[in-house]
Amino acid sequence: MPLNLSIAGAFRIIREIVQDTNNIVVLPHGRQRGRQRNITRRQIELCVQRGTIVEGPFVNQFGHWQVTLYRHAAGEEITCVLAIEWATKVLVITTF
Repeated sequence: MPLNLSIAGAFRIIREIVQDTNNIVVLPHGRQRGRQRNITRRQIELCVQRGTIVEGPFVNQFGHWQVTLYRHAAGEEITCVLAIEWATKVLVITTF
């Protein structure tokens, strides 16, 4: 895990990891919020794969790099907060 991570570096590593959607792990809180807000797994995947970083990257309290991604498509606005489990998985913390 690098000590510094730029927005471009975060984009690069996220895009690399999420080429395989099995590497996108939606945490229980994210699943709950997705159900409450009628956001599907596919919408979350597309946000993570094609979204724009609007906050971060920064190291969260658990030692993972964290970013907030935003995607506007087909009249839908979706935001996902995710943490990068370095070079293996992307953890979706919440979505709205």
